[in-house]
Amino acid sequence: MTFILDRFLSLFNGGMKAYKVQDVKREQRIGVTAKNFKELLEKGAEKLKLNPEEVTVVIEDDGTAVTDDKFFKKLPAQTVFVFLKKGETWRGAGVLIHDALSKLYCATRKNEIASQIRDLLITENAPEKIHIISQYLELLETNTSSEKRQDHEDWFEGLNKKYKTKSDVMRHSAQTRIRSYYMTAKEQIEREADKEYKQDLLDLLEEGFQKLKKSDFHSSYFDRTASEKQRMCDKQGWFRCEGPFDMDNCDRFHTINPYASKGYRQLFGLWNLDHIKISRSNSKVY
Repeated sequence: MTFILDRFLSLFNGGMKAYKVQDVKREQRIGVTAKNFKELLEKGAEKLKLNPEEVTVVIEDDGTAVTDDKFFKKLPAQTVFVFLKKGETWRGAGVLIHDALSKLYCATRKNEIASQIRDLLITENAPEKIHIISQYLELLETNTSSEKRQDHEDWFEGLNKKYKTKSDVMRHSAQTRIRSYYMTAKEQIEREADKEYKQDLLDLLEEGFQKLKKSDFHSSYFDRTASEKQRMCDKQGWFRCEGPFDMDNCDRFHTINPYASKGYRQLFGLWNLDHIKISRSNSKVY
């Protein structure tokens, strides 16, 4: 859905989309707009004061190298790119925490895993690794099976008292996300669409909005208690990446369970299900 929305919005600005670029030390993160890879490379190198002929561009999330327009145009707006100088490497932010998070399936090893991560924090000199791993330490404290507020008070911290179950919260989360897609599209049309087509586009969008209202803004998508056909997760609350828009599935087995902990619930707010795992309309996780 996010990919389709990006394509829809880009029709009104000549294909120009906003991205972020940074150096390998993450000391600078700068916003740029570009309509093709060449433009991104030139603008990013200029902002970071690098020679565009001597840099390699990779995706922050997983370190995938970007070398041409064909792949670049499949990436959504707000993707973060790391510009590497000769001799620098970037394996991806996810690699730093992949092993620790994947082992969470084995609940009996939580203390051991936490201890290993803390040891790494003491000995690790790279500041970006310390920052990332520190954020994920608290995610080790999980309680996936509990559903009611009184059984997992920490999960509901900061939420309105009207929510009595985790599924109530997740239904509202789904509605909020769908509404945000609608509002983003509407604001973009009103601000940038050609006058000749603006009203037609707004009428079309309003027609879609009425259908969303009838479907309760697809509130069941994130509700693990909904029927299998209506939800996007399994009955335990695990969401699995569905892969890039042009593939049938994800071969990297990205997963998340927002029902497990407060940290995972908050992280899920930045999670997309089309292989681009984090939407950076807000760069803060917590």
